[in-house]
Amino acid sequence: MTSISRRDLGKFAGAAALVAALPRISSAQVTRSADLPAAKGPRVVVVGGGWAGLSISKELKKQTPGAQVIMVEQRETFVSHPLSNLWLVDLVTLESLTHSFVDGAKNGSYTYFNATVVDLDREKRRVMTDKGYLDYDMLVLAPGVDYNYASMGVKDAEQEHLLRTRYPAAFVSSAEHVALKYKIQNFKKGLFVLTAPPGIYRCAASPYERACVIAHHFKQNKIAGKVVLIDPRETPAVNGDGFLAAFNDLYEDHLEYMTSTVVEGIDPVRKTIKTDFDEIKFTDGAPYPRTRASKMIEGFGLMQANNPQKEANIDPFNYNVIGDERIYVAGDCRPMPFSKSASVAMTEGRRVAGVIAARLAGKPPAAWVTPESVCYSMVDPVGKESILSESFYRFDPGTKQWAFAANSKTHNSRSADLGAKNLGWGDQQFKVLFS
Repeated sequence: MTSISRRDLGKFAGAAALVAALPRISSAQVTRSADLPAAKGPRVVVVGGGWAGLSISKELKKQTPGAQVIMVEQRETFVSHPLSNLWLVDLVTLESLTHSFVDGAKNGSYTYFNATVVDLDREKRRVMTDKGYLDYDMLVLAPGVDYNYASMGVKDAEQEHLLRTRYPAAFVSSAEHVALKYKIQNFKKGLFVLTAPPGIYRCAASPYERACVIAHHFKQNKIAGKVVLIDPRETPAVNGDGFLAAFNDLYEDHLEYMTSTVVEGIDPVRKTIKTDFDEIKFTDGAPYPRTRASKMIEGFGLMQANNPQKEANIDPFNYNVIGDERIYVAGDCRPMPFSKSASVAMTEGRRVAGVIAARLAGKPPAAWVTPESVCYSMVDPVGKESILSESFYRFDPGTKQWAFAANSKTHNSRSADLGAKNLGWGDQQFKVLFS
């Protein structure tokens, strides 16, 4: 496996700094207006520059060219979490996952504002940042997810800190991905533990794909190690037959899949995981806790009551906060049980942009259309073979429940054709977001 270069590490410097500390905010910074041009039309502020925020910003400007669209993002460089499993084993380059927010804003004709949101005044319709405040006509919050380590029985702050720093899950920040790649490169022998979290998480197939690519690395490099994947489910959350076939056919000696197993505690010092059946001693790993909406949603009082993942209380068809058609929540913070995948974020982004554009024009939004989840998983890096899940959704007004639509499909037979589409999918989407 290719080593991480100094040049690669430099690209993550901004992300690592954000993990280390929040900026110091003075009262003057919060009480003065941000240095941005005055809006000549309605102003829409989009908080978050992930797949959802990028999609909404570009699509909204396309549909409402007279509006001032400002995307607020604390990172200086976009590094994609989707497809990052492929980077762990050098099937894609870091350059292919890294893009410029400046270029995206320029090509999409919206404004990129590199700042950190610190507060919200809904009465004044004002967002406060470390670089001044922005008044808005419409506001979109797409700040992503955080981890809930209490879901794994970890309630001690020191233990949580040790898990975040010594055994990062690598599903939130790019700095975590760097740490995980170093772990894989330097692993010599023993058990490398992974977990698939309960609930709806980012993204359904990713823990299983990650288990495959790490087991592949152990196998190819003749490392006396084994991946242990702990899952509370009886079978993988998606593409069950495809992943189980890969586990058995390709990685029998390098991957152990523990089903129907609940993590009840982790000791990062003793390197043990307590489950409802046993205690596992591990050498290294990247345990993935249950996810929760960004703490921004809870902090701003927008959380859905009793939601186990602390997601937003929104209209599930139009994405506005209940009782407030000026604030919208999208991406990983919404409560509907759709996959938290890149393709869902993009298709939901188009829906949110369409709703806002219609309401700015004084029109009712168009009828709801299902988001689409297209999820390729590389299960055999040697043959570059992937499997695929395609999901669509429907709402049953009788039961008030969401379900998969009839046209959802799974492709569990791994193939080089799907592998080639997997490797090309990212470039196609990045062109949509940044070109």
